[in-house]
Amino acid sequence: MHETITQIEDLYRYNDWANSRVFEMCQGLSHAQQDQKRELGFGTLRNTLFHILTAEQIWLERWQVVPWRPFPTDALGMSVDYIEAQLKQISQARLQMIKAEKATRWQRVVNYKDSRGNAYSNPLDVLLLHVANHSTYHRAQALAYLKQFDRTVPVGIDYLLYKLARPTLEQPTESVTKLNEMGLRVATASGWNVRWDGQLMSRYVEYGHWANSQILDLLGDADAATLDRDFGLGHGSIRRTLTHLVDVESRWAAIFENRLEQWKPAGMMDLQQLRSRLDELTVARREQVAGLDDAAAQTILTTQFGEVELKVRVVEVLVQLCTHGTHHRAQLVNMLRQVGRQVPESDLIAWWRRQP
Repeated sequence: MHETITQIEDLYRYNDWANSRVFEMCQGLSHAQQDQKRELGFGTLRNTLFHILTAEQIWLERWQVVPWRPFPTDALGMSVDYIEAQLKQISQARLQMIKAEKATRWQRVVNYKDSRGNAYSNPLDVLLLHVANHSTYHRAQALAYLKQFDRTVPVGIDYLLYKLARPTLEQPTESVTKLNEMGLRVATASGWNVRWDGQLMSRYVEYGHWANSQILDLLGDADAATLDRDFGLGHGSIRRTLTHLVDVESRWAAIFENRLEQWKPAGMMDLQQLRSRLDELTVARREQVAGLDDAAAQTILTTQFGEVELKVRVVEVLVQLCTHGTHHRAQLVNMLRQVGRQVPESDLIAWWRRQP
């Protein structure tokens, strides 16, 4: 019998797992590599990891009603091992808080000041979702740094890979063998069932749509040279990365509707076509989320990872799609910055503050 946990608890177990994979890939890097400058994230791998730490730390302080302090931005030579150790301490304290407030569904209103001293009041559950998403965003940048040092894992550290590492579903033996040979570490420990949270998933879907729109709005007059420039990030170019988002969303939509045999990868699309397709997929995802209860969310789907058969639950795929979008938007934002287009604040909390 597997333990059943909430989606908030699951997101933070994923957060810990993904952080640990990133720091594992950092082992053996020289100080020069950790501090090699690049127009990505916070300028260096060390500073990007440090930003993940300081964000998780300061948000925890806000939830604990610790007085405001400036948001540090420079690691100043802090070792990667120390950053990892501090993140583990924060994780333990945060998990205790999450457990203590679970009975009230994290509805406590948190009064806090942001890094500029502006005052806000937001429900804790939204802030918890924001911080988990924020770390996903910046891990995408850390992975881009690590890739230039030949530190990678197949597919990266996607949410579904975490669910394969901590499964509740028995995968075909042949699939487990092949995936472990690829370095994916399938079934390394027992997993836990995740209870469906329609409100959380609805918020995550709406945030992703808003964040995608922010990027597409900035690209409104971009020419082909800008869209097809190879940035060495994501799927290379802006157009290919956006097309990848469309392809992944479309493929899963076909699996949900049992029409995968009809699905075909998208070809070259212009910005209007990309926007229209992403809008269509958001409408379908809204309807899907609205129609699910916990029993339906636990439905088991069979899909293919390359030539390997996998079994996944609907709830797991929906979380994967949200975190996957955040991962690739982190890459797209850096591409846009390199062509002189500054994306407005696009964190989940920025979306929430715009809600009526």
